[in-house]
Amino acid sequence: MASDSAISLAAKQTDGYELILDRAETLFREQGYNQVSMRDIATATGMRQASLYYHFASKEQLFIAVRENIFAQHRIGLEQSLAGAGQDLRSQLQGAATWFLSQPPIKFLSMLQSDMPALSPEAQQHLFEVATQNVFNPIQQIFLAAQVDEQIRPVCPDLLAGFFLSLVESIHQFQNIQTKCQDTSGAAMAEQMISVLLQGVQNEVSSATSLGGLESIKANVITTS
Repeated sequence: MASDSAISLAAKQTDGYELILDRAETLFREQGYNQVSMRDIATATGMRQASLYYHFASKEQLFIAVRENIFAQHRIGLEQSLAGAGQDLRSQLQGAATWFLSQPPIKFLSMLQSDMPALSPEAQQHLFEVATQNVFNPIQQIFLAAQVDEQIRPVCPDLLAGFFLSLVESIHQFQNIQTKCQDTSGAAMAEQMISVLLQGVQNEVSSATSLGGLESIKANVITTS
């Protein structure tokens, strides 16, 4: 049986680990991988820099741990949110959007353009696989299920998942700037973007008129043939 002192030490080590992850996540999200040093993280945690290296051998290793933690949280959150949503495509996408908007933005674009190139090839590949498994795959499955149920036409699910995630990420940005949107709440903007994704931007009258014109042209061709 472990002594009280051993249990206390283990608790402190765990608390220290979680504190480092929390502070590092904030710094990496706000400033990016390249602009953050281990000294910055030590200052943010109130720890000595040597204490950071007790838990993480390098900044790269710490960054990987932070991203793994973020992606794992998203996987769990998505599963719970989707389980409580309706089974139709719109409800599933709204459930996914609700989860993502309840969390800080992932910032995939800055991660790919700025953070990933600074990592070793092995680290880049690992993070790509973790992101795919925990974030992209659940969204891909939503679109694949909708295709199987013939709710939507066959379109590359990778493309649809990436498009949806980019739309959700953009909502975080729109909420921080002035727009002409009447309702800039995350829920309202997500609903509009999902409608555009599923139905396009052409209104039903214009769509019907266009289809009617095409049918008229076809009829004339048949008549004159």
